[in-house]
Amino acid sequence: MNILIIDDREENLYLLEALLTGNGYGVQRAANGNEALEILHTGGIDLIVSDILMPVMDGFQLCRKVKADPSLRHIPIIIYSGTYTSPKDEELALKIGVNRFLQKPCEPEVFIQAVKEVMAAMPATESPPAETAAPEEEVLQLYNERLVHKLEQKMAEAEQEIAARREAEKALRESEQKYRQITENISDVVWLANLNMQTTYVSPSVERLVGEPIEIHRQRTMEEKFPPDSLQVLYEALVEEMENEKDPACDKKRSRLIEVQHYRADGSPIWVSINISFVRDENGTPIGFQGVTRDITDHKLAEQEREKLQTQLIQAQKMEAVGRLAGGVAHDFNNMLGVILGYAEMAQNKVSPEDPLHLDLNEIINAARRSADITRQLLAFARQQTAAPKVVDLNETVEQMLRMLRRLIGEDIDLQWWPRGKLWSVKIDPSQMNQILANLCVNARDAIAGVGKITIRTDNVRFGRDQCLGHPDRVPGDYVMLAVSDNGCGMDAETRNHLFEPFFTTKEVGQGTGLGLATIYGIVRQNDGFIDVCSEPGKGTTFKLYFPRDTAAAEAEDEPPAVDVPLGNGETLLMVEDEAAILKLGQTMLESLGYQVLVATDPTEAIALAKAHAEKIRLLITDVVMPKINGQALAAQLQAQSPGLKTLFMSGYTADVIAHRGVLDEEMQFIQKPFSREELALKVREVLG
Repeated sequence: MNILIIDDREENLYLLEALLTGNGYGVQRAANGNEALEILHTGGIDLIVSDILMPVMDGFQLCRKVKADPSLRHIPIIIYSGTYTSPKDEELALKIGVNRFLQKPCEPEVFIQAVKEVMAAMPATESPPAETAAPEEEVLQLYNERLVHKLEQKMAEAEQEIAARREAEKALRESEQKYRQITENISDVVWLANLNMQTTYVSPSVERLVGEPIEIHRQRTMEEKFPPDSLQVLYEALVEEMENEKDPACDKKRSRLIEVQHYRADGSPIWVSINISFVRDENGTPIGFQGVTRDITDHKLAEQEREKLQTQLIQAQKMEAVGRLAGGVAHDFNNMLGVILGYAEMAQNKVSPEDPLHLDLNEIINAARRSADITRQLLAFARQQTAAPKVVDLNETVEQMLRMLRRLIGEDIDLQWWPRGKLWSVKIDPSQMNQILANLCVNARDAIAGVGKITIRTDNVRFGRDQCLGHPDRVPGDYVMLAVSDNGCGMDAETRNHLFEPFFTTKEVGQGTGLGLATIYGIVRQNDGFIDVCSEPGKGTTFKLYFPRDTAAAEAEDEPPAVDVPLGNGETLLMVEDEAAILKLGQTMLESLGYQVLVATDPTEAIALAKAHAEKIRLLITDVVMPKINGQALAAQLQAQSPGLKTLFMSGYTADVIAHRGVLDEEMQFIQKPFSREELALKVREVLG
């Protein structure tokens, strides 16, 4: 649903847009009535939320024009005003045809509820409703009355403001005349101290700097003014300057600039720069110190923020580089695994099951398949995968990950698994769930010193309205809970407050990216879930992730029954692959299945073969990423020559790379490398029909 919000104040538009988009609505913005009408006439707006007091055309005028236009009359209107708030203003709005009148500010829940109620009350069709506005004369009379009343009110306020401003200007002139010398240096604090750093004079501007009277500040010790580390820096600088005084040739007019932290009266620290020099007697001998102290807190904070952003940028670039590297490595690695798996299967078919070599080959096949699974899982951790949510049983997902999780956490950690029977289904991309489990278990392992225990649990949970109060991210309903607990070191409240911030980590430099929990939070929120964290120092940590129960009637996915490998009927296939080992393996597999196979190592050779055998070729099997022309472009060119030609794409690249080349469309046939002879046979038979 698209909502048009109209307000001449940018901060109001920002807050409304954030609130509405956060609740799933589309938003367009306008600064006045004229801009709003232009947007409305382009169409696509389902609801108007407008302020009243605006330049060019106010909210009342806009409502009248909307309700007078047959093409716009059906759009409901909510007035949201902080200026026109009297019962008479609301009466006028309702007579014009406004659906709801809200006063600024109101609670977000109240505002969103009003939007839902107004939209729920609208008819299902967009046919213009019957005219409900009051007669034009009555509306104009009320409108003029409100304008006159508001003008009188504004004039009275202006007169009061002018009078107050005159009094303030008078007082300011008197103050400037009386305290001109002090106000010239009000931003900096001038002070004097003896050689023991006891303050003998401080300018009145110290009250603004630290928030306490002069006399109280003079009585404070250095330990009460400066944090320990800053006091040490200050003392070391003074000692060094006293040592320099022993040199007869030293500069007697020199000064020293020091940046340290200083306590305010309430105990909060601020950053200051102190320019210190000696106070000397008539012989040039130091008898005290003098200095100028300046507040540089804003500068320091800006500097720290720049450093933080620079660090985050470098870290993000590193992660991007890792992702790109993982994608390229996976492609080559999957190609090699495909060769190992394919030739091992064909060799096994040539050996009797009673032969000891048959068992050895079976171990090779199993190892290759496990390696392929690990590669896909690593890609899920290193790259942003194209989300493909489907209805899953979390118990099954966790059980499939247990072996890999035990490898990740090591033998010193006891991994316990407590599944809930008859667990509800959820809809999520399984690779995202794998990523969540791996990140949580690795964090739990790092929190345990030596031997420990990690427990994974699932459960069905129902939240009522009362249980969601005070938790803005919760929505009443049925959820499936995934809990990961450890008996590690735990976390304090400060750490928990920053837990899901990107790049926040409690690990040492080089031991963590600070992106793991931020990624988990993003995945959970993307799937309309939420997270609870329970942890105390020394008492371990429990992450509870809640995912909405999938209420749609999902078809049960039974394990497919064992089937015979389908054979070909002599059909001619064209296989295109730039990796020679994969091409040779594919040709051998397909020929053993009863197909006639033409092979090409690049698209140019494939085009030539297709022209020479145009009437015979039934299926094109092509790699996605190849030099000169990619697989999709090759398929399009050959299908233009032979409209009935079918295509099967294959690749070992990651999902995001394939999606970029347009091969993840549901209508396109695709097989992931590495694949077995049986998988290839089934897929080819499926495509040929």
